[in-house]
Amino acid sequence: MLPAGVITIGIPPEIDVGPISLAWHGLTIVLGIAIAAAAAARWARGRGLDPEPMYTLTGLLAISGLVGGRLFYVLEHGGALLGTRGFTFDGGFILAAIVLLIYVRRSNLDVRLLDVIAVWLPLGVAIGRLGDVINGEHHGARSDGLLAVRNSHPDALTPDSRFAYENGGLYEVLLGLVLFAAMWALRNRLTRPGDLAWTVIGLFAIGRFFVFFLRSDSPDLALGLSNAQWTSILLLAVAIAGRAIGVRRSDGTVRRAPPQPRSR
Repeated sequence: MLPAGVITIGIPPEIDVGPISLAWHGLTIVLGIAIAAAAAARWARGRGLDPEPMYTLTGLLAISGLVGGRLFYVLEHGGALLGTRGFTFDGGFILAAIVLLIYVRRSNLDVRLLDVIAVWLPLGVAIGRLGDVINGEHHGARSDGLLAVRNSHPDALTPDSRFAYENGGLYEVLLGLVLFAAMWALRNRLTRPGDLAWTVIGLFAIGRFFVFFLRSDSPDLALGLSNAQWTSILLLAVAIAGRAIGVRRSDGTVRRAPPQPRSR
């Protein structure tokens, strides 16, 4: 009998709908994107922003997130580039941030749209990660501790359906919910354009740095820290630098006196 703190999930990792098999992680990712995008568009409209570009930005986020996640996973673990299993959050997060920033700049869109996405992104991540929990993906070592997960279905991706394991997906769900609560609390306090976007990057970096002391599915790199933790340190540095540049530019714009009309 497993300890009371262990979560048991007996759901098959795929749903058969006629000849089509749908994986839970794909379904929850789509659901997370749809819910976050709809909420972000509605919230943008309420703040006087044009919500139309939000759907394009969401599509770019989804595509670049999947591509970046797969590329980073292959670089970290090896294997074929084309595959449906094996994605790394950091890779998707980094590529999506770069693509969105470039698109907003080149399209002359309001930077505050990125802030809107930043508020709702953690909720979308939390929903999307539920599929990983059901599938048994991102499992770590065997564990009977609090929040360990036993995926009892024989087709689950854990090594043995009789035992419970650390579940990185569950940690990410909880992290996403905590960060969504934090961003919701900050939504009306950080008013400078770009501040919420840089903040969510920094919070994800800090959160994942500590989460990977609980997870064991990222290889060690140096000084007792994993690849994921060193990536988090880099992301935090980028977030701090990006916000500092934004503050400097904003202050420079405010302090710059408007040109005076010439006297005739």
